[in-house]
Order: sequence, then C-alpha cells, then structure tokens
Amino acid sequence: MADRAHTLLLEGRPHRRLAVLKEDRYARSTLLEGPGGRRLVLKESILRLPPGVRVPALAALLARHEADLYERLAGIPGIPRLVSRPSPDSFLREFVEGTTVREARTLPPGFFGSLEEVLRAVHARGVAYVDLAKEENVIAGADGRAWLVDFQVSVAREGALRPLVGLLQREDLYHLSKMRLRRAPAEATAEDRRRVAGRGRLGRLHRATVKKAYNLLTRYLVTRWSGAGEGRRT
Repeated sequence: MADRAHTLLLEGRPHRRLAVLKEDRYARSTLLEGPGGRRLVLKESILRLPPGVRVPALAALLARHEADLYERLAGIPGIPRLVSRPSPDSFLREFVEGTTVREARTLPPGFFGSLEEVLRAVHARGVAYVDLAKEENVIAGADGRAWLVDFQVSVAREGALRPLVGLLQREDLYHLSKMRLRRAPAEATAEDRRRVAGRGRLGRLHRATVKKAYNLLTRYLVTRWSGAGEGRRT
C-alpha cells in the first residue's frame, strides 16, 4: 500500500505526490501522478495575511478566479486544460512536460512565434495575462512550443478592472518583445524593436516615478513577505 503521507485521494482515486513545484504564502502547486501514470498539477490557494492568518473565503475566491480563466481559455494550444475543482480553494490542471524559459539555456527555433500566438489567442478572449515579466511562468514544452501557466493575477474584460484590460494587454506584448530581444535576438521583429524603443523618454519617466513605487510594494513588501517567485521557500 502506498504511503498515505505521499498519496492524495482525488475524485475517489489515489494520486501520488511527486514534488512541490512552487510554494509561497499565496498558493502551493504540487505535481501529482494518478492512475496510469497521468501527471497533473494540484494548485491550492493557501492565502495567509500577516502575521500568518489564513482567510479561507479569499483563498477560495483566488482559486475560483484562476480556475474560471482556465475554463475561459479552454482549447487554446499552449494553455493547460483544467481537469477539475476538488475543493473550493483548489483546482487540478494538466501538467506540461518541459522547462521554464528562466531555466532553459537555449530555446527551440520559432519558440517566441508560438508564444505570441498563445498570447494573442488569450487576448482575443478578453484576458490580459499580466505576469509575462516572470520567465518562470512560460514553459518551453517537450513539443517545442510555448505554454503559459499561472493565471492568478490575470485580468478578464468583465469586472472592476475592465478599463485597464487593453493597457495590460499592451504590456503583455511589450514584455513578449523584451523577452524575445533578450533571449532570441535573431528572431526579433521590427515590431519588437519598436515596442521596446517606444518606452524611451516616457519609459524613463515611468521608471523614475510609478516603477519605483511599484518596486517598493512588490520587491520589499509583498515578495519578501510572501516568498512569491521563490519556489523553494516553504
């Protein structure tokens, strides 16, 4: 019999825990192996506010938000399929074989062309991805194509942030161009160069004002408290 400490019962079937892929004070993503060797990712919202108090209702809201987006984007090549929602604060999705862009030493030819296709398909369904600055959220699949994961902070056209969706989608494309120029300059397009160069004077003003405040919040308050972006921190 499998060790219960390493086995999880989901939908009446045993799934073996293989590894924690990422964990911070917002969520935990665990790689599971189910019947027949099928691999899945269980993402559990474990939101805790200082000094470590868990807020179940908010955790469930974040999990539902992300699972809803996976459903909304179903069928787009490069978006893992949502499998189920085992509890109000968790969901199961397909596991993508491959390596993150951050970890990859080289990327397959045409990789960024496939990433742009995924991103534009996401935009066409009224969603801004928002988190493309993090290379660990982009996976170079075993099939050589780009995959996007982690839609926790993504924004849909409906809701309170609707006026910002167009702006955030343009930011997605900017970060795509910036990543392609950095990681595969030979594949960069004139549009990539235009987007990045277009930051120019406006970009310097942005970095001197808004960006400083943003970095203060994300790097020194949120990130250090939460462990976001540091998968090995427990």
